[in-house]
Amino acid sequence: MTNLKIAETFVGCGGAHLGFKNNGFKTSFVNDVWDESMITLQNNFKELKDNQVYLCDIRQLNKKKLLDNKTEIENLDVLFGGIVCCGFSMAGNRNPFDERNYLYIDQLRLVEELKPKISIIENVKGFISMKLVEKDDHNKLIVDEYKKLLDKNKSLNGEKSSRRKANKNYDDISLLVKENDGKMKKIINEIENKQYNVLDRIKESYNKLGYKVYQKVLNASDYGSYTKRERLILVAVRNDITKEYVFPEPTHSDSDDSLPNKQTLNDALNLLDSEKNSIHNDIDNKPMNHNKKTVDRFSRIPEGKSIKDVINELPEELKISNFFSRGNTQRLDRNKPVPTLVPGHSNFPIHPWEHRSITVREAGLVTGFPNDFKFNGYHGSRCTQIGNAVPVHLSDAIAKSIIQILQ
Repeated sequence: MTNLKIAETFVGCGGAHLGFKNNGFKTSFVNDVWDESMITLQNNFKELKDNQVYLCDIRQLNKKKLLDNKTEIENLDVLFGGIVCCGFSMAGNRNPFDERNYLYIDQLRLVEELKPKISIIENVKGFISMKLVEKDDHNKLIVDEYKKLLDKNKSLNGEKSSRRKANKNYDDISLLVKENDGKMKKIINEIENKQYNVLDRIKESYNKLGYKVYQKVLNASDYGSYTKRERLILVAVRNDITKEYVFPEPTHSDSDDSLPNKQTLNDALNLLDSEKNSIHNDIDNKPMNHNKKTVDRFSRIPEGKSIKDVINELPEELKISNFFSRGNTQRLDRNKPVPTLVPGHSNFPIHPWEHRSITVREAGLVTGFPNDFKFNGYHGSRCTQIGNAVPVHLSDAIAKSIIQILQ
């Protein structure tokens, strides 16, 4: 089918959008607040027109604005929203007062205004257990105190990192961070009776709007992706659609002999073109210029292992504390799917046999972007765009399952 229309909020650089476009979906509009990612999107989807691109906060987007701009939104088939997940990720601080946590409200407002046949929300697994406080119950003194503690710990962890790199003791800082964590936990416990589960609230809202909700955590590597990234997928189907929605069946498996084996990092790296992706022709494939100490540390981490596996064997000048991220302290295994790529260049993992972090291009291929997809912005921004993107193979599988229910 080539007549299905999709609109996408929180579109980023277009991982989900690419999966749907590859299946013939036509764009109604795309929306994001981040200008650099939207430039990436427009540079790679040149068919997008001005009245299809909305660089603004979702809270500023509504049906009237779309109609005034002559954007085609009638009989919208799909509204896809990978709502901001910073506050929901288990890797973050899960601040229940973070204003971004409440953007789901405006995603649902757009569902109510546009009435798409299918509404899809994509997020991290931590979304399932996240609890929020009713916005009307936000006590400014409590919110300010919580934010003050968060900011203190952010500063303390920065100092901790500096001392670690200088091989200085930081036990006093660790104690302060722990004390602040305890104070934040106490604040949350004291307002527990005012909290609600955000996922339950979303499903209740969908039901009131006339949608039936389907929920599942999908692993991108089950659908031919080179990364084993897991994502919670909510599919809300308008009640007038009689077919039952069925999540896509896995297409790849390492345990089911009837399916092809899962794709690996090596499969992704084999997509590099020696001319097109040479460092002279492809800025996205230019390696980072690591300092000698970092390269020396990388060289001592075996393939498929992380810094914690060799920390006791390192010379004192190369040791780091137990406070380290999973990213560039982990060397990838070429024969396995890649773990979730954390946004930010400092967290990209180590190449399986070269002593450097993987490049923007290599990370893009792992996520499913073609080898001629151009990313906009400075290095860290391009890495973050990829880290935020829905793996293309996963969105491709979801798009195919949506076509089945709308045929």
